[in-house]
Amino acid sequence: MRYITGSMAMVAILVITPLVAAEPPQRSSDQKEIDAEVVMKDKAFHITQGESGRDILLVSGIRADIRLKNEDTVAHTFVSTMLYNRPFQIYGNGTFVKAPNAAGIRVDPGQTVVLTFEVPSDYKEFQHLYEVFWCNVHGRNHGDTMRGEILILDQRGETGGA
Repeated sequence: MRYITGSMAMVAILVITPLVAAEPPQRSSDQKEIDAEVVMKDKAFHITQGESGRDILLVSGIRADIRLKNEDTVAHTFVSTMLYNRPFQIYGNGTFVKAPNAAGIRVDPGQTVVLTFEVPSDYKEFQHLYEVFWCNVHGRNHGDTMRGEILILDQRGETGGA
């Protein structure tokens, strides 16, 4: 009887071990930790996390994750000059978009996408402490509701005092 009990314990350990050693499942675009969230609704961008109003705050030289949720009935794009010729990743069902001197993602109605990229820290790569983003269809002109700014906080330089 001891032999059977010991064998059962060994079988239980062997069955549980692969479950414990398995990697956790990949997180979907809704589960990914994010720095900012942009909701596209009523042909306007709504910043619901990361700052308020029409601005997103990011830190230079650090990876940024921006969730893009399209709650509208038409497709929208999130395009910025900051993404032009820069590597970025898309998590979710989005489509790469390239415009003159800008790049971004098209998000279809009802879809959520997470855009991941390294925020530029070399100011030779971009000219400003802020960048603009827009919808290539509904936000091309100044004053349109599908435009916003990405404010970039630079943490280079000396800290402390004498």
